[in-house]
Amino acid sequence: MSTAGRLDFHQLTSGYARVAIWGYFAAQVVLAAWAIGDVRSPWPTVVALALFGAVCLGLTLDRGERLSTGTALAAMLLGPVMAALVAWQVIDTGFALWFTGASSVVGFYVMLRGRILLPWLGLLMTAAVMVAWGVTTGRGPLGGLMEVATQSPVLIVGTLFAIGLSRTGDELVLLNQQTAEFAAREAAALATLAERDARLAAIDGMATPLLATLVENPFVAEPGRSAFMVAEAELRDSIRARSLAVPEVARAAADARRRGVTVVLLDDSGRDEVDGPVVDAVVAALDSAVDGTVTARLLPTGRDRVATILVDGTVYSKVEL
Repeated sequence: MSTAGRLDFHQLTSGYARVAIWGYFAAQVVLAAWAIGDVRSPWPTVVALALFGAVCLGLTLDRGERLSTGTALAAMLLGPVMAALVAWQVIDTGFALWFTGASSVVGFYVMLRGRILLPWLGLLMTAAVMVAWGVTTGRGPLGGLMEVATQSPVLIVGTLFAIGLSRTGDELVLLNQQTAEFAAREAAALATLAERDARLAAIDGMATPLLATLVENPFVAEPGRSAFMVAEAELRDSIRARSLAVPEVARAAADARRRGVTVVLLDDSGRDEVDGPVVDAVVAALDSAVDGTVTARLLPTGRDRVATILVDGTVYSKVEL
């Protein structure tokens, strides 16, 4: 599962988590020291505590969302190794079997870090060691097994927690995806509305004065009709050549049309904007035309050329950019 889908899983590797791990280690050291009189030799206990500390160090240094295989295997082997070291030294059970609880709590943490199966394997290996201890010390196999069985609820709770967090994480991933998709749709809708409003405002500024003139005087004289022709052509340009619908080109096209030049602007590029040199070339062609037709076309993307400008009148020219 991705990090985004974890239910605040970074807290399991935070400073608070490290404090909790080492706090538990310190508590086990105190417990082992308290029961040091209940073992024949203290040295196996010291070695077991050193191994326990090494595993705790590995857990705190391994900062990945999912524990690495090496750290998880070390945690899995901790229980049976400590049991093999300390169990046969025990004179009186009780606190002297501190290592069974220590290994189960480590397994609980390992489960939360994405490794559910390995702690159960570790518990089974620890149980096998303790059964052998019970058989060889006269306590019986059931006695050794019960010492480990009492720790199984810890792993059961760890398993339920890990599965629950994983499912919640999956739900969060889905929720995040749905939220992102909704935000994208909303942004697209807002952009469409903004574009519509901008185009309506431009059309309103261009057409409203002319429509008001028609309302006041339906019979427009021939000289005044050119304004309507230019406005209609500008509206057509805004649809067929959106990238060229910039103030410089609109001004040059309107002036050329008033001079009687036929202006055809086409945009097949699919771009939102056009480069400055292209705009300058189109404006220059429109300003210099005195008659005939000026056709400026933005070419589809992926071609070697960006645009073609054809002037077909008294003066003929063709520009390719």
